Formats: sequence, structure tokens, C-alpha cells
Amino acid sequence: VAFTTNLLLSPFPAWRATATEERAEIIERAADLMAERRFELNALEILEASKPWLEADADISEAIDFCRYYAREMRQLDRPRVTQAVPGERCVQRWTPRGAGVVIAPWNFPLAILCGMTVAPVVAGNTVIMKPAEQTSVLAGALMDIFVEAGVPAGVINLLTGHGEEVGAHLVAHPQIDFIAFTGSRSVGLKIWETAGRTPPGQANLKKIVCEMGGKNALIIDNDADLDEAIPAALYSAFGFSGQKCSALSRLIVLEEIHDEFV
Repeated sequence: VAFTTNLLLSPFPAWRATATEERAEIIERAADLMAERRFELNALEILEASKPWLEADADISEAIDFCRYYAREMRQLDRPRVTQAVPGERCVQRWTPRGAGVVIAPWNFPLAILCGMTVAPVVAGNTVIMKPAEQTSVLAGALMDIFVEAGVPAGVINLLTGHGEEVGAHLVAHPQIDFIAFTGSRSVGLKIWETAGRTPPGQANLKKIVCEMGGKNALIIDNDADLDEAIPAALYSAFGFSGQKCSALSRLIVLEEIHDEFV
């Protein structure tokens, strides 16, 4: 992982200076390429991640939407905000890129979350190491090919595969990483917070953490529930996703008065 410094820091000034409109157009091109290769990406999701067909296609759709959404939002954010609330004082607020970051993605939304967490900082002018879950590295490779074809300059997005406890841990602690975007388990997320909170020699600023950690919500069936709606919804949530959603049903709470009828 010694390439971190050269690959991320060398292209950062030029990418930061690239016009927002150009960055947004590149990310939108990536969305168009994903749309063109929809069936190929679907097949990879089904093969590598064991996604049900419908869920695989939904994941591709979400990745495409992320690209178009963040490109559109960045155009809005790029406009300076000028206020003159105090007489004789003019304040200008402008967003600037933070630097070099690492994206650590989970296996259960192998394209959507990886893509979304990557394009958001990239379209804002940052450089990124994209670290996918080791279970879905082939799909991440296909996404990287799309970014390259869309015109992302060399070194702006860098695909790095490997086991999270080795590669991810090294990157999180690296003094030249400015921000970390993570989606995954609570235990790993807490470890990232702990590690990133330390400031080793050579680190120029405090690391920014965007951390979405895993959880499980129960489905509660109340006494006045419409069972014609509740039963199919419970069955689909439990068995429609191959267990690959944090919102997939794994705990069902049914109130006593309606329990027998529901069962």
C-alpha cells in the first residue's frame, strides 16, 4: 500500500483545479456507461454476490442514480454563497475539496454503495482509494473500468482490493488520508472512529469520517394491522433479498391479540 502518497497526492492539485462542470460531466458519462452495460453488471452481481435478479438490477439503478445525483448537486454547491448581513461587510462562502480519501464498501450493495461513496468526493474534486469488499472485487474491477472509460484521470480513483482487516486498517491509519467513507459493521466502524481519532506525525489535518454502520430493525405487527398487507410484506422482506439488506426482516414482533391470526 506504499503507493498511497504518489497516486493520491500527485493528481490532487490538477483534479481540484478541474472545472466543476467537467468533473460532473465525467461522472455522468460513467452513469451512461453503466446504463449501457446494465445486463453485464447484473450478471456479475448475480454471479459474484448471489443477488436475486430484481435486487441486482435495483443495485445497478441506484449506482446510476448516485452518479447523476451527485453531479447535479455539485453544480449547485459550486456556486459561492454571498451574504451582506452586516453593513460594510461582505462574506463569501465557497466549498473546497478536502484532499485524499479512502472508500471502504460492503459486499451486500456491491455496486451502489461503492459507486456512491466514491463519486461523491470525486466529483467534489478529491482523490480516492476505492477499497471494495473482498467478496465482490470482480464487480469493483468492472466499475473501475467504467470510470477509466468515462474519462476519470489516472490517479484520481484508485482500485485497491484486499482484506479489510489488512488493507483497510492500513489506509485508515495512514497520515496522508484526509477522509474516510465507510459502510459496514458496527464493530469495524467503531474501530475506524478510534483509529482516525489519533493524529500521528506527518498528518496535516483532522480526518473526516462518514460512517454508516450496520443494524437490524424489527418489524412490529400491531393489533390493528392490515394482515393482507402485513403478511406478504413480512414474507418478502424476510426472503426476497437473500438476507443482503440491513432492512431485510430477521426479527418479527407480533402483538399477542393478533398473534394467532397472523401466524
